[in-house]
Amino acid sequence: MGDTQEFYYEPEEGEQLSSAVVTAVAKAHDENAIEQEWVISNDINTDALDGLFKERKLNMTLQFEADTTTATIMADRDGSPIIKIESHR
Repeated sequence: MGDTQEFYYEPEEGEQLSSAVVTAVAKAHDENAIEQEWVISNDINTDALDGLFKERKLNMTLQFEADTTTATIMADRDGSPIIKIESHR
């Protein structure tokens, strides 16, 4: 494995959090989200993930391993999610 690199992604308004994580992982690996081999539902319940940040003003952080990355989702000061991907490739 190479050095760890960090990548940040802020979901667009109305974008499902699970889709945003897939996009963030793909961008961190310089891959196309549709063509990447990793399938998010193999690692995490996407319905549960999508529901976590629907309520604004939440002060929470969620971290999990996904496709040779560490994905961290944290709320900004407005409660909107920010995704941090640490690529371990």
